[in-house]
Amino acid sequence: MKHSLNELLDIIYRYYPRGVGITDDVDVQLRNATEEHARLVAARIRASKDDRWHIMLRRVEGRFPGMVMNESLHLPSGGCDGCYSFSLDLTETTGRTLRFQVSFLAPYYIIHGSRTVEIVKQLRDVFIVDFRGMHFRVSRSPLDPRFISNPDHESPRAVTIKREYVTFELSPDEEPYADWVAQEIEATFGCERMPPEVGTALVPAVATGLRIPGEVRVYDCLFSEHEWVKPSPSDVPAPGVSVDVTSLTERLVAVLTVLRAHHQIGILLDLPRMIQQLPEPYRQSFGVYWSVSTDGFLHKDKMLEELARMRPHDESRKTLRAMAAKRELEALVASWDGEGEPPAAMVAWASSFLANWPVNSVADLRADLP
Repeated sequence: MKHSLNELLDIIYRYYPRGVGITDDVDVQLRNATEEHARLVAARIRASKDDRWHIMLRRVEGRFPGMVMNESLHLPSGGCDGCYSFSLDLTETTGRTLRFQVSFLAPYYIIHGSRTVEIVKQLRDVFIVDFRGMHFRVSRSPLDPRFISNPDHESPRAVTIKREYVTFELSPDEEPYADWVAQEIEATFGCERMPPEVGTALVPAVATGLRIPGEVRVYDCLFSEHEWVKPSPSDVPAPGVSVDVTSLTERLVAVLTVLRAHHQIGILLDLPRMIQQLPEPYRQSFGVYWSVSTDGFLHKDKMLEELARMRPHDESRKTLRAMAAKRELEALVASWDGEGEPPAAMVAWASSFLANWPVNSVADLRADLP
């Protein structure tokens, strides 16, 4: 190894800010606004223009025609990964695909395949439902008749989860392919193979796109994000049950309708700020994944507190319309006694709001930005 672990951490900290997590959208924006992240984006764009990479990849494609997949086409935009990456399809000869990754942040490369492990987990008292374009996780039993109209008491209470993870062990049939490509990588970039005991070491105080502090490994930072060690049953969270929207009780449908409108207003008001704080390469490809956790009830004080925090970030026609909707919902919530299910007037207002301002208006809002 050319570097000690501490030296590798010093390299990583040049591109990944310490102490900025990904617990919410605010943290993501803070991380993307740092000097370290800007340095990482610049390194990706610079790497995409390196002729050594393109020339070497053409040599590999010439040696193994029809078997190579370039997995670094995103680098010119500055997005994702700290490495060049390509795969070699050996499914017809060895039964799997090998991946080759060459870091452009440090002089190392890796070669790996994948394996799958099956883990049996007991289902949690949580059910998941996609409601009006939003993913709701309801922390209630899927057998509770207050929320599910026809509970299936005969449904299985355990599930087998398949998890794919990286393996660095190569079969005798794979080794000749790996050796040939490894020689090309070393001759082109002058780098060496990073051993798993180094690459799987944890990186303190750093978050990546998918992992929070305490879960990030050296490989995640210098290469790309994968499941680098075989997961144990304790590493895999117990899943909830997916429920079809037609199985929900009228009472829960009323609650989710109001919550859906509530969160739609928040998204519409905050999205311009979120997009404008992103580095330029990310703005056109920006997307939103809507996921909300609830206990199946409306909480008056919490809703009023969240509505009070909502602020406009521009003066566009759509933002002004969203602010008017916020005030209307705020008045309905304030006049509610906070007991039981939401009143019919609140549900009717939320249904009308969602019908007249569809989910795809978020894409329209993005298109309006300069």
